[in-house]
Amino acid sequence: MRRPLIIPILLIVSLSLSIEVSVVYISESMDLGVVKRYEVPQGKEPLSFLFQMMASPPPGYRSYVPKDILRAGYLLSDALVIDLNGTSLSGLGFKEERLFLYQILISLFRTYDVNEIYILVDGKQRGYLMKYVDISLGFRRQDWLNWPLEVTRH
Repeated sequence: MRRPLIIPILLIVSLSLSIEVSVVYISESMDLGVVKRYEVPQGKEPLSFLFQMMASPPPGYRSYVPKDILRAGYLLSDALVIDLNGTSLSGLGFKEERLFLYQILISLFRTYDVNEIYILVDGKQRGYLMKYVDISLGFRRQDWLNWPLEVTRH
C-alpha cells in the first residue's frame, strides 16, 4: 500500500498596509480647492501627519492651518473629536477662520470615515472657534464634503 505524498504548501502573503491621508489646499486665487493624497510614513501617527501636511502647502496653494495646531484627536465610533491649540488660532480674522475650518473639515472627512467632527479648543468645548464661526454643535459629513468651494483631485 502506497502512502499518499503530502507536500506542504506554504503560502506567504505580503500585505502592504499603507495608510493615506487626503489634504485639501486652497489655490492662491481662492477660487478652487485641490485634494492631494499622501501616504503616511511608517511609524507616524496619521492624524498628526495629516495636520503637518495641511500646514505645508505645495507651490501655488495656501494653507490656513498653523503648525502645531493639533493638541489631540479622539476617534469615537462614528465621530472624530479634535482638540486644537488656542494660541495657534489667535489672530485669525473672519475669512481665515472660515477657510481654516473648511480646510481641516474637508481633509478630515476625506481621510476618516466618520459622520461628525467636534472641535475642542485647549481641551474645552466652546461656542465659537475664536470669534466668528460657531462650533458648538459640531460638523456633519453631509454638509461639508464639497461646500463652499469646488474641490478637484490631483
